[in-house]
Amino acid sequence: MKEKVFLMSCMISASLAGCSNDDTSTVEDIKESNETAITRTISLTDAQRSAVAKNNDFAFNFFRQVSQEEMLKGKNVFTSPLSATYLLGMLNEGAQGKTSEEITAMLGFLGSSKAEVNQLCKTLIDEAPLVDEQVTLKLADCIVSDPSVTLASSYQKSLADNYRAEAFSKSFADAATVDFINDWCREHTEGMIPKFVDSLDPATCMMLMNAVYFKAAWSGKFKKEETRDEKFTREDGTQVTLPMMHRLNGTAYYKNDVYTSIGLPYGNGDKWRFYALLPHEGKTVADVINGLTQASWEANKSKMTVEMADVKLPRFKTESELGLNAVCKALGAQSLFSQTAADFRLMTDSQMPLWVDLIKQKTAIEVSEEGTEASALTGAIVVTTNYGGGGDSTMPVFHATRPFVYLIQEASSGAIFFIGTFKGN
Repeated sequence: MKEKVFLMSCMISASLAGCSNDDTSTVEDIKESNETAITRTISLTDAQRSAVAKNNDFAFNFFRQVSQEEMLKGKNVFTSPLSATYLLGMLNEGAQGKTSEEITAMLGFLGSSKAEVNQLCKTLIDEAPLVDEQVTLKLADCIVSDPSVTLASSYQKSLADNYRAEAFSKSFADAATVDFINDWCREHTEGMIPKFVDSLDPATCMMLMNAVYFKAAWSGKFKKEETRDEKFTREDGTQVTLPMMHRLNGTAYYKNDVYTSIGLPYGNGDKWRFYALLPHEGKTVADVINGLTQASWEANKSKMTVEMADVKLPRFKTESELGLNAVCKALGAQSLFSQTAADFRLMTDSQMPLWVDLIKQKTAIEVSEEGTEASALTGAIVVTTNYGGGGDSTMPVFHATRPFVYLIQEASSGAIFFIGTFKGN
C-alpha cells in the first residue's frame, strides 16, 4: 500500500481586547512602567543563549530567502521562522546521517548536535509563556499516528520531553479523524483556526501538529479617533489610501544609514515588542532585508533610545501562502526531499524509508489600534520511497507611508517569532 506521512505545525496569535487607552505616555512613564512591570525573564545558560542567536540567524536567512521568491511577485511577505524551526526540529529528531546534518546546519547549528535544536524548543515551550502575565502565549504539539504504524519509542519520548508532544492513535481511514484533528487545532488556537483539513487520504499514516497561540495588546493603544485615511506610496511609485494609525508618546527609536526603526511594546512593555524598520527615501525593503543578520540587528537594537516620537503605522491585514521546498534547498537542506538520500528511519520501529514531498507555510497577520493578531501554519508531507521613514526634526518622526519590514521578538530570550514586510498591497 502506498504510505505517506503528513506532518504540520501551526502558529497562531491573537490580539488582546483590553488595555489602557492612554497613548500619551512620556519617556518617564515608559521607564516607570518597565520598573513596575510584573514579568519574568527566561533564564538561559550561555549555551542556550548561543542557540537562540544561531536560530535567529536562521530566521533572517529564512526570511531573506522567502522574500527573494515572493517579492518578485510584488506581494507582502509574512513568515514565522519559529514555526518552521519547530516543524524542522521534529523532523530532525526522526532523521539521521546526512539528512539530519543538513537540517541541523540549516537551522543554524552547523557542527552541533540536534540536541541543541531540541533544547531551544524545550526552553521556549516551557518558559516563554511565563514571561509576561499580561501576554498569553500557548505552545502545544501532538502526534497522530495510524494504528498500523508503531512509532519508535525513543522518537516518541524525545518529542514528549522536548516538544511536550501528546501521542494519539487514530485511523486515517475513519472520517472522525478529520474532526479530531480540526478540534485539536480549534482548541489550541483558541478558535483562530477552526478547520485545518477537509479530508484525509486513507493512506496517510502519521500527522504531527504544533500550535502556538499569542495574545497581546500594545502597552499603549493607538486611539481609533486618531486614525486617518492617508496616502501610502508603494515601491513602484503608485499610491493607495490606507487607514493610518497615529500616536505621540515615548518610543524606542533608532536610525542608521539604511532605515529608521521603532519598537512598540506589548503587555507590560519590557518583554514583547513589535519592531518596524522603515527604509529611507531611495532605499527599499530589499536593502533592509539584505543587511539583516543576528549580529547587525542586535547591534542596531542596542542603540535604540526611548524618545518622544510621532509615529504613524498603517492598520493592515496580510496573508501569505509559501511553498518552502525551494527555500529549504537553497539554505542547504536538500536530501530530505530525495527518495534515495532522505533518512527518517528513526521515526518508526519498522524504519520505514521516508522522504519529504512538500513543506508549506500559510500565514496571516492583522495590525490594529488595539494590538496584533497573527497566525502561521507550517506543514510537511512526508512519503515512503515507493510513493509515486521619516526625516530629521527636533521630535523623531516615523511615518510608515511606504513599504517597511517588521518583526515580533521576545526580549529576555531574544527569540524572533514573526518577520514580515508590508508593501501596501
